[in-house]
Amino acid sequence: MSFFDTMNAAYANELPAVNIPEQWGQGRATFGGLVVATLLSKIKPDVIKNRDIRSILVSFVAPVAPGELHVAVEVLREGKAAMQLQITGSQNNQVCTTVLASFGFDRESSVMIKGDPSPTFKDPEDVQEFPFIRGLTPDFTQFFDYRYTLGGLPFMGKGQLEMGGWIKLREVKQEPISVAAILVLLDAWPPAVFSMFKKPVSGSSLTWAVSFVNIPADCGPNDWWQYQASIVSSANGYSHIDSKIWDKNKNLTVISRQTVSVFE
Repeated sequence: MSFFDTMNAAYANELPAVNIPEQWGQGRATFGGLVVATLLSKIKPDVIKNRDIRSILVSFVAPVAPGELHVAVEVLREGKAAMQLQITGSQNNQVCTTVLASFGFDRESSVMIKGDPSPTFKDPEDVQEFPFIRGLTPDFTQFFDYRYTLGGLPFMGKGQLEMGGWIKLREVKQEPISVAAILVLLDAWPPAVFSMFKKPVSGSSLTWAVSFVNIPADCGPNDWWQYQASIVSSANGYSHIDSKIWDKNKNLTVISRQTVSVFE
């Protein structure tokens, strides 16, 4: 099931649940970016009252399997401008994923800082496409077009602390960018620390924090997006990775920090 079909089904489902398709797996779990995107789809527009999303804090408690994921949405607090909600996804009476989502209206501000400039990469058309190889690369990567331009590929034993390149959805469907699409584009990349290993290892996200800087109205998930990740620290089986994404206009869109469990 494609990304758009998955999200449309999640929005249309009036029950407090979403269906997780099999094609979006990575190892024994489902791709975390899609899980979070579907959980956020259960927030009703009349609850947030036109507030824009500002940040999310995610805890990946247990693997999410294909099939039905029960969703509970709770408003923790609503102020004049900001609102905070907790969204919980469960299977078989086990909490699998929790999301703390913050929404807020714009405020007047005397300080305006645009954010980090986009990195200088080769044009995506001049970079070889990273292939999807069934049984070798995670299943969900079949839905994305990757062009690596910075750092090494996974398990190549490169010593660089940074990794990045271009990414877009493979689906040929002209739709405006959404929070859900931004999340899957951001999370689709492997942990940057994987490029430092000389042989395959497994890993899973433990926590994920995302701040939304600017969601552009004139961009879509089929446009090329720039991604850059930096390893902040890695030791004792845990890696801490910062990452950013820029839109086609070279504007910073999101800032992320992920704690990844690494199993050698």
